[in-house]
Amino acid sequence: MKIGTWDRGEIIHWAGSHDISPALREDGSPALAGGPDPALRRCGWQAFFSALDSSGLVLVYDRDDPGAGALVPRAEGPGRAPAAGGDSRRFLRALLSARPAGPAGPQG
Repeated sequence: MKIGTWDRGEIIHWAGSHDISPALREDGSPALAGGPDPALRRCGWQAFFSALDSSGLVLVYDRDDPGAGALVPRAEGPGRAPAAGGDSRRFLRALLSARPAGPAGPQG
């Protein structure tokens, strides 16, 4: 079943599970980079999502073939999937728990 999403947590989770990084094309449009590509410039997630929002694209992937994903115009993508919020929440919990502890307080 094909799923279209613009949920940031879901996109980050999907990309992370497929070793894909956010990138921008020379014209500033968003892309997902799975390896070296001279036509793409890797960027941070904030720049990627800004370009994604302004271009009106969504990530479309297939739950039966999770390696296949593409950025397509929202009007052409399938309807928004039932929330995969469980995956997004699980990703965020893992991300936040991996943060290093703050500086140790005064030792006494």
